[in-house]
Amino acid sequence: MAEATLDEIMLGIAERLDTLPELNTVDYVPDDITPPIAVVGVPPIPNYHMTMKRGTYDIRPTVTVLVGSALDSDGQYLLAQFASPVGERSIPKAIMGDRTLAGRVDDCVVDSFQPLGIEEVGVLNYYGGVFTLRVLARGDGV
Repeated sequence: MAEATLDEIMLGIAERLDTLPELNTVDYVPDDITPPIAVVGVPPIPNYHMTMKRGTYDIRPTVTVLVGSALDSDGQYLLAQFASPVGERSIPKAIMGDRTLAGRVDDCVVDSFQPLGIEEVGVLNYYGGVFTLRVLARGDGV
């Protein structure tokens, strides 16, 4: 397995999410959004020496999901479908479908989901939630 850069890991996560029906997926923060959308965020690295010790990355990228809020129940139920561990819209299930992200990493799992409630983007409101993933990948070490 080759060393994975952060942008390659983000792209791998986005590719897994692209397998879900009706979910727009990007591996960057766009200027405009079309819900439902999943945005793969740049993972925080609180300490390079601890995160990337012994040539292995241990990072926690996030995926922020925003769905429409025109009808309260529809938006909340759609968000629940993305958070569910099973079903055709399940984000955890999509990630589990290829935990190596097409050979980019040693392992990728969904650790948690945190609903955000109503989020404003521009002048529009959306229901949102944040998934935190755990990724183990090879690197040079720092």
